[in-house]
Amino acid sequence: MSSKRPPLARWTATTTAALALAALGAQSAAAVPIGESRTGSMTWYDDAGYGACGTRIDAATQDLVAVPAAWWTTANPNDDPLCKGVSVQVTYRGATITVPVRDKCPSCAADHIDLSRTAFARLADLDLGVVSGITWQFVGSGGGGGPVVLPAPAGLSVTAVTAASASLAWSPVSGAVSYAVYRDGTRIGTATGTGYTASGLSAATAYRFNVAAVDGTGTLGTLSAAVAATTSASGGGGGGACNTPWSAATSYGPGTKVSYAGHNYTATYYSTGAAPDDPASWAVWHDDGSC
Repeated sequence: MSSKRPPLARWTATTTAALALAALGAQSAAAVPIGESRTGSMTWYDDAGYGACGTRIDAATQDLVAVPAAWWTTANPNDDPLCKGVSVQVTYRGATITVPVRDKCPSCAADHIDLSRTAFARLADLDLGVVSGITWQFVGSGGGGGPVVLPAPAGLSVTAVTAASASLAWSPVSGAVSYAVYRDGTRIGTATGTGYTASGLSAATAYRFNVAAVDGTGTLGTLSAAVAATTSASGGGGGGACNTPWSAATSYGPGTKVSYAGHNYTATYYSTGAAPDDPASWAVWHDDGSC
C-alpha cells in the first residue's frame, strides 16, 4: 500500500554523498538542537528496507520518523548525531507522541517531518495525507533529557463481540494514567482501566484495534500490536443478550455462564484461563450459540 501524501524522494545509498554535502553547513555538527520547539507539517510513508541510520525499517508497521535533510550533518548518515538515540516529539490537537529518528527525508523542508504510517495514524486520519500546524522538537534518550515513552500494552484481546460492539482487554502498563484506543488507525476513545467496549459498529464487519498507554503528561506510549474482531450478523441465529465476558483471571465452576467472541458459553467443569473457543477447552465449555 502506498502512502497518501505527495511523493517524497527517499534516501538511498547512491545519493548519500550529494545529500550530505547539501546538509553540511546547514548547522554545526556539534549537537542536535534538543528541546527547540518548531511549528511545521507532517506527512506519512510506508516504505520498508534500510533507513538512513543503517538499520532495517518497516514504516508500515513501526513507529519512526524521517527527518529533513537540513538537520543531518555528517557525510555518512549512519554516523550522524541524529542516529545516536535522538527522537522527535510531535504534538497535534492535544495528542503527543515521541518516535525515534530512523530515516532521512531529502525532499522535506526543514520544518516538515515524514512519519511512518503507524505513527501518523496515532495523531490524524491517514486520508488527510498532509497535516499542517503541528509542533515538534528533537528530544534525547536516557540521560539526554527526553521523555520516557511508555511501552506498548501487552495481551490485547477481544473478549466479546455483538452485531454493534466489540469488547477489548489488555494488560496494565506501569506509569499509565489512561489508554488511547484505536480502530482501523483512528483514535476512538480513552479508557481509564484495562478494558474498553467499542460501540456503534456495523454488523458482520471486520475491524482492527490497537491501544496505547498515556502517561501523566498526556504523552502517548508505543502502540500495541493490532487485534482483529468481526462483529456478529444482525438478526443472526443465536439471538439473545451476551453473558458477562469471560476473563482469563477468573476461576469458573460448572454451570457458570459467560460470553466470548460473540458466543455464550456454559462451564461444564472447573477451569481458570481456559479460553472458551480454544479447542483444548471444548471439554470445559459448552457453546450455547451466538449472542
